[in-house]
Amino acid sequence: MQDANNIQTEYEQWHKDYNKHILAYDKLNMMKWHRTVMSFIDEDLSGKKMLEVGCGNGDFSNYLALKRKADNILGLDFSTESIKIAEEKKKVFGAQGSSFMVGDAQNISLPDNSFDIIVSCECLEHVPEPQKMVSEIYRLLKPGGKVVLTTENYFNAYAYHRLYLKMIGRPFDSGSGVQPLENFFFFWQVSGMFRKAGFKTLETDSSEYVMLLLPGTDPATFTINEVKSKLMKGVMKPFGRRMTYIAVK
Repeated sequence: MQDANNIQTEYEQWHKDYNKHILAYDKLNMMKWHRTVMSFIDEDLSGKKMLEVGCGNGDFSNYLALKRKADNILGLDFSTESIKIAEEKKKVFGAQGSSFMVGDAQNISLPDNSFDIIVSCECLEHVPEPQKMVSEIYRLLKPGGKVVLTTENYFNAYAYHRLYLKMIGRPFDSGSGVQPLENFFFFWQVSGMFRKAGFKTLETDSSEYVMLLLPGTDPATFTINEVKSKLMKGVMKPFGRRMTYIAVK
């Protein structure tokens, strides 16, 4: 298990390097997983107390404050670099409903039963102890509160891609550069974390279906992002690269 303090230090540098290439203060970057999460939360979030775990540069929290009327949303991230940028973007866009803090997703210094809604996008796979993060989310939710969380699922061709890279001595890149920590989950492992944390009601959804695998080729080359047929979506759900977990406390 990697030390949390070392991971935080490594992520500070990772964010600095990453932001050199993607940072833009005049736009809020909405990724496909953000749009997925939005399909499982209310159009009008006014009056809801919200938390985003692993908010990065604050784009999603600020977007929800501006576009979904989230008037009390707190974004939390390990990286002081990211939180500084999130605060700047809040000022640039005038997102009155958002606020930000530096914190550890596995040990969040906030009271029990604090939030109506918690969201987290592509964070769980980058923490040293994922079960602790899911248990913290459960603790922080009010009874009846909802969490919508996205993370990678490797019950598909990406598992073979990872093995191929390991064989040729190259680090795995999930799409945003080689990260300091990359957990490799199968969907049932993450579902188990939710059950262990105490969640009784859990739904899952998936997207990004890898249709073909060729040696030396990025599996994303042959990916279908969405499937419209309900029957086929049900059949293919376990193999989606991106899994979404929707749970109620």
